[in-house]
Amino acid sequence: MPEPAIEAAQVTFAYPPLSPELPTATLFESLTCRLDAGESLTVLGASDSGKSTLCYLLAGLAPRYTGGEIQGRLRVLGHDVAASLPPAGMVGLLFQDAATQLFNSTVENEVAWGLEALAVPAPEIGPRVMAALQRFGMLEQRDRPPWALSGGQQKRLALAALWALRPRLLLLDEPLSGLDPAGRAEVLKSLELLRRGGATLLFTTPYLHDVSPADGVALLENGRLSTPVSSAELRAQEERLVAAGLRCPSRCWDELARSRATVGPEPAIEVRRLRFRYPSGLPVLHGLDLTIPRGQFVALVGANGAGKTTLVRHFNGLLRPTSGSLRVLGQEGASLSVGQLARQVGFLFQRPEQQIFGTTVLEEVTYGPRQLQLPDAEARVARALARFGLESIAGQPPAILGYGTQRAITLAALSALETPVLVLDEPTVGLDGRGWAQLLTWLAERCAAGATLIVVTHEMSLAACADRVLVMEGGRVVADGPPEMVLPPGQGPEDAG
Repeated sequence: MPEPAIEAAQVTFAYPPLSPELPTATLFESLTCRLDAGESLTVLGASDSGKSTLCYLLAGLAPRYTGGEIQGRLRVLGHDVAASLPPAGMVGLLFQDAATQLFNSTVENEVAWGLEALAVPAPEIGPRVMAALQRFGMLEQRDRPPWALSGGQQKRLALAALWALRPRLLLLDEPLSGLDPAGRAEVLKSLELLRRGGATLLFTTPYLHDVSPADGVALLENGRLSTPVSSAELRAQEERLVAAGLRCPSRCWDELARSRATVGPEPAIEVRRLRFRYPSGLPVLHGLDLTIPRGQFVALVGANGAGKTTLVRHFNGLLRPTSGSLRVLGQEGASLSVGQLARQVGFLFQRPEQQIFGTTVLEEVTYGPRQLQLPDAEARVARALARFGLESIAGQPPAILGYGTQRAITLAALSALETPVLVLDEPTVGLDGRGWAQLLTWLAERCAAGATLIVVTHEMSLAACADRVLVMEGGRVVADGPPEMVLPPGQGPEDAG
């Protein structure tokens, strides 16, 4: 009988304690899994269920570089990964936050680096780099630095770099998060090509809609992996998915649909002939004209790299127009400092770690209200911690918490400010069903309170809840109207987390 690609038997793993007086944090207990060569498996799990840690264990990174203790049998392609790292080129790992594994000066160099490290013959490197860039839609970005790409483009670049290596086993931690619908389809197609070529695939997700109906899915819950079933079979178990934190209850969608304030005649955001180019790059925004009335819920959609994040970063002063003008709540943006704008416009970054710096969760959520000397700061913070279920971890450092929890912390910090305008850049990335429920409930509250909401998203189910949808392409707004006139038909809560 051939050696399985992945064999885990009675695996127990615990991270070291956060402090000497605390016990070790046991994450897996008697975890068992078998995946034969050439097969694919989707691991479905809520935030902090251990999806990323499972990938680290299989790649040999944990506990070697993370600390902790492991027991049980864990073999990858016949190799004992607890005893030593897998041979170079055998295993490819995509981190949940793809930006953390990009470090070269250009997109092309990023893809070439791994091939060079594996001593691939020089005549083969160029064609393989070009094929990978073309496969993942990154050919036009080949000369750009990875840090200048959008979040979705960074994800596609990291996947291209792994795809070019042709590893026998691919461990992909939430490979579809942050991608536009077309990007998701292309990634799934590329992964299927790898599987047909003999590669074994394991990828994690908190979203069942990421999985085709025929694929095998194992639920990671309470430190164990369930026996794989088809996603179609699991999709029918609505109550189980809600209880496991993987499905947002339908009542939350209903609350958001009902919570609407009257849109006022005064504009919250006015943009006139706005153009922008980064100092080291090509123009990104091309003479935009846009008015967003007070109290309106606007969804901003479009392909990765369309200019969505660049546009909304103007609204709170993180970027200033190369030319053109911007008014915020009736005031010229150019006359307002970032601190003054922060009182009016709350901003959620696409990547949580870009705005987290507090030593504890409580300090992180408290910082904004105290810095801006807002009234009732303690009450604001208490409400925010409760809204996002963070009271029990208020004393823990955010940097060591899971991606989904970090996202909830940034949302809580934004919630505590209670600004009249809210700009959220991809707020659902990394959220499980419970996180979606918290987000939707909070958005419903802010809508009812008359806040102006501007949400950048690739989740069409969320965009369908907005009053208005703006579609961006190539630094321009190419469609603008109510969701039913702009979005493809058939978008609904069943397509979301």
